[in-house]
Amino acid sequence: MPRARIVLPILGIVLFAAPGCAQQQEPAAARVDSMLRAAEKSGFSGVALVARDGNVVFERGYGMADRARRIPFGPNTVVQIGSNTKDFTAVAILQIVQSGNLKLTDSLTRFFKNAPADKRGITIGQLLEHRSGLPGSIGPDFEPLSRDQLIARAMSTPLRFQPGTSQAYSNTGYSLLAAVIEIVSGLTYDQWVHDYILAPNGLKRTGFLLPRFAARDLAHGYRDGADQGTMLSRPHASDGPYWNLRGNGGMLSTVGDMLKFYRVLYGTDQLLKPAIRDIRFRPDQPAILAGSDLVNYFIYRREPAQKLEMIIASTSTDVKAPRLEGQLASVFGLPSPGGPDENAAYANAPVITLPTSSAGRTVSEYLESFNSGDQATMRRFFTERFLPGVPGAPSIDERLARYRAMSSDLGELTPIGFEEPESGVAVLRARSEKEGVVVIRFMLETLEPYRVKSVQVRVGG
Repeated sequence: MPRARIVLPILGIVLFAAPGCAQQQEPAAARVDSMLRAAEKSGFSGVALVARDGNVVFERGYGMADRARRIPFGPNTVVQIGSNTKDFTAVAILQIVQSGNLKLTDSLTRFFKNAPADKRGITIGQLLEHRSGLPGSIGPDFEPLSRDQLIARAMSTPLRFQPGTSQAYSNTGYSLLAAVIEIVSGLTYDQWVHDYILAPNGLKRTGFLLPRFAARDLAHGYRDGADQGTMLSRPHASDGPYWNLRGNGGMLSTVGDMLKFYRVLYGTDQLLKPAIRDIRFRPDQPAILAGSDLVNYFIYRREPAQKLEMIIASTSTDVKAPRLEGQLASVFGLPSPGGPDENAAYANAPVITLPTSSAGRTVSEYLESFNSGDQATMRRFFTERFLPGVPGAPSIDERLARYRAMSSDLGELTPIGFEEPESGVAVLRARSEKEGVVVIRFMLETLEPYRVKSVQVRVGG
């Protein structure tokens, strides 16, 4: 969840054509370049790659990877891949399943002996499919949290629903999968990914610490022009990210390495045998796999029917990759990402008036405070309306920092849908000024005064 985008000389377009396709490919690559050059003039900094029929037909960087040192983006610039890290976690889990040392039906009690009653039945498969009921997150990405502390916090945090009965995105679930990988293998997460996924397939520019990236090769993120640094300049442990991030985000790579990773995954049995791979990664189905902290974006899209793959990464809130991915897709006659998804369905939904129920009043007060743009007003809401003493909850100052980032990224929120609490969870759908549909889940007390335990935000429907 929220983890966002200088005009240069041409940095070099890679134009390759499949035999007999030169007339078809080169004009498309030229259109892509023209589109991204225009975006560059509006502040786009990032890199794009397009492959068709097994050939790379376009690969180029735009803007500055490091503005202070005037280092331009190139095809080999190392970028954050965000939640695409989860694809490596999923592969690692499935590799261990394939080895016979793990089953998707194994429950948490096999690995975490002190799991409480409500979590004992959660299975590895449910963690993999976001069906565990665990929350989206249980603390800031860069909080200095150890593996044991993450496990203890996850076990003490209330579930959003009974495991297996629903589906809701959970970074915490994937951190627990990373813990399982370490417990079963005896290796750190970074080491397993390196030894069993990256090294055997020649992926030398992917990982966290083990690739030993040079600082000048890493792209910086820029929020409203302010330098946010790189992933490795943020706090981390000696063996990888801290545990609110490990297994679910934080990894770094290049577009070339990521193309190779997904090709090996979908097109060969070098990582997983087809019967195991198809549990999670079906080569005959289109896929859009994306990650973001609302500053840095990474998107991989594959369309097997068209034999087309596209990757685009951006590192500035000025121009973000999702907008450009849609334009990129249109060059090749593809529909907008995801087709008729929830975002599209709610794009023209009418504005609603929130109900006067207890939960409705709480959410209405949150929305009014958020849209005020006033930090003192938001601080007062956090102080008066949030339940104190919730395990793992951020401080008021941390909440305010998140509010400032969200307000900058999303702009004003307009309510277009509301669901009264079910098991203490109220759901608000809002149209944001800058990012489309936003879904905000409020974990509330079940009795008056219905104070807020936590808030989880999902951008894009």
